[in-house]
Amino acid sequence: MRHLYQPSPRPRAFWWFFHRVSGSVLVIMLIVHYWVQHYDPATATMTSELLSEGELPRYGEAAQARTGLVEPTPYDLVMARLADPAYAWFWKTYNLLFLLFALHHGFYGLSNIIGDYVRHDMARLLLTVLAWCVALFLLVVGAYSVITAGWNYTPPKPG
Repeated sequence: MRHLYQPSPRPRAFWWFFHRVSGSVLVIMLIVHYWVQHYDPATATMTSELLSEGELPRYGEAAQARTGLVEPTPYDLVMARLADPAYAWFWKTYNLLFLLFALHHGFYGLSNIIGDYVRHDMARLLLTVLAWCVALFLLVVGAYSVITAGWNYTPPKPG
């Protein structure tokens, strides 16, 4: 009983605080993602025209000049953004941070739930290790996808 009220030899206060910070950062990153992906007229992949008329969005003239895309599909927009040497480093870094914060936030929360509801020590340890292994797998797959996106991308030819 005494060990329940002593300070833990592994300080969890930092991770508890980082969990709150990562949740706040995720909200901001999600707003930026929505703005860039769906509302910015130069890069929007989902516009009111697309929703009402069933047409693909027009790409802004500056973006057309930079990428050579005239009527791109949403896939083309994302690949062009990630292949553009002027912006690729920023969007890839942004997406990697988004991935890191989301995985940490979600799996730290899952780890806390496991700690709260699983009473058997061995089962709690196995579930926690399994959860963090899944998080590591998702991090590797997601990071690979973000880093390699846009490599060797050639925009479609008009016509």
